[in-house]
Amino acid sequence: MDHRTSLAVSESRPAQAPTSGAGQMQQPIEDTPSDGLAQQLQRLRPSLTDGSASSMQWQRTSGILDRFVGFADRAFDVDDVANVDANIARAFVRAPLGSGEAPSTSTMHWRRTALRLLFRAARRHGLVDGDPTLDLDLPPRSSLGTRPLTDDEITLCRSVARWSLAGSRRAAGWALAEATCRSSELPNITGDDIDLDSGRVWIHGGKATEPRLGQLSAWGLVQVRARLAELEAPSLPLVYTGRSPGGAGQVSGASALVDVLTRAGLHEEPDVRPGSVAAWAGRQVLEETGRIDCAARALGVRSLDRAAAIVAWDWQADPEPAAS
Repeated sequence: MDHRTSLAVSESRPAQAPTSGAGQMQQPIEDTPSDGLAQQLQRLRPSLTDGSASSMQWQRTSGILDRFVGFADRAFDVDDVANVDANIARAFVRAPLGSGEAPSTSTMHWRRTALRLLFRAARRHGLVDGDPTLDLDLPPRSSLGTRPLTDDEITLCRSVARWSLAGSRRAAGWALAEATCRSSELPNITGDDIDLDSGRVWIHGGKATEPRLGQLSAWGLVQVRARLAELEAPSLPLVYTGRSPGGAGQVSGASALVDVLTRAGLHEEPDVRPGSVAAWAGRQVLEETGRIDCAARALGVRSLDRAAAIVAWDWQADPEPAAS
């Protein structure tokens, strides 16, 4: 059987099965998946993103997983998440679109991230022991040295940031990074810098960044609040526990972010680094306001060109970014 199965389904009529090779038919994905895997997905849905994904993002991720269930059933006769192996995951991620065209790099990354959310939830519920996507390499999303994370990657990282039941230090560190904190700034943030009422955090700045107010996400505020409850005194650092917030503190801050990226399976992406989290936050500001100066202030940089480079905005190709 040719397992390069089409993923797109027309809302108005059934997808036409494209041909491949010497006239061999490719099997289209239908909307009704197998009962076993479909029921497992239904049970896992509430815990896939822990409520941190936007409505639009959740709809897209959920749709991808629905198509995966049908794909696994019809192309591989798999009706249990425990029987999904690396070959099945790879075939789904790289499967052609309904038009027969190869999926874009962005689409393949979306599919892989959706599967990683599924298998993380499945592991938490004892349905599987591993993740068949961990060794699934894809082309980089960009040619940049450091790019902003995407919304789906942020959701995945949030889901893995709280892997330790012993404390919320790493999750709080990730939450601060989402508020534009760089790894060099993380060690200096104390409980006194957090305003729980507004969700704002005072960021002291560093060699390359200005002091500024950062805004915690709703998810981030929950993590920081939990971390504050663990501190013996509010004047203590939120995420750094050593005595040297300088060099050692910066290494510790970067290490905490890398730990999350590693558990999310993003650490080997050539354009993903700890700074990708703050870059995502800056990109959010740009898309919400349409103004690069607002993004620059949020990121704590004086140069608009520098801010544009951080958020991966090519102002020559897209001179007027629209606010969302």
